[in-house]
Amino acid sequence: TMVDFIEEPFTVISPRYQHKLSCIFHRKRNPYVDDQNREHIVILCHGYLSNKNALFLPQLSRDISDLTTNQFHSVRFDFHGCGESTGRDEWDYGGYENEAKDDLRSIVEYLRNKNEKYFIRGLIGHSRAGTTVLLYTLYYDDIPIVVNIAGRYRLELAIGRRQNLDRNQIENIHQVKVLNIEAGKDDVVPCDDIYLYQAQLKNTKKSEVGIVPNANHLFTGKERELINIIQPWIQQSID
Repeated sequence: TMVDFIEEPFTVISPRYQHKLSCIFHRKRNPYVDDQNREHIVILCHGYLSNKNALFLPQLSRDISDLTTNQFHSVRFDFHGCGESTGRDEWDYGGYENEAKDDLRSIVEYLRNKNEKYFIRGLIGHSRAGTTVLLYTLYYDDIPIVVNIAGRYRLELAIGRRQNLDRNQIENIHQVKVLNIEAGKDDVVPCDDIYLYQAQLKNTKKSEVGIVPNANHLFTGKERELINIIQPWIQQSID
């Protein structure tokens, strides 16, 4: 069978720190086009010191759509200091805000400026990036669907120096639908962290918790179950 996508590497220079962010555009050959003639893109964000091709991210790029659903493009990228991106010397364990406001924001703006046909439909973040995509949403609230996969809420347990990070402001997120996914046997982040996020997201259009039973923090061997939860969420109406 002919592969129904092509993957194109590209680079984005972040405006504030001039990091070269290494990206992959996963382009569907027959993309969904909405009534405003837009093609939809989902941005995938990797976890702590990981990279854009790690774990389930390439498979998730392929399977955001299946043959019976709307075909969405996706972009995955390396945060600064990770993978093939520059900025290793400036990477900071507590630097979530820079990841949201500099790295992720620059990719969103790059795509919006590149082609008026592109519409950023969703953000998906795993682990550390689950926190990053929620912070992005707190700052900008301009992408309709957000998926937080096993994100850490009580960051002070990990960072050692207490960083409040505006998490108590997450209740100010309004315009999005958020899915929080718990790994049932998470060996890195306490499982109930997801419910701390869920409690804060009471003012959003919609928020739900999904659980992948018996999954560890990396969803090893449970990639299919994870993607089966994410796919319908990304496919739902964005109105």
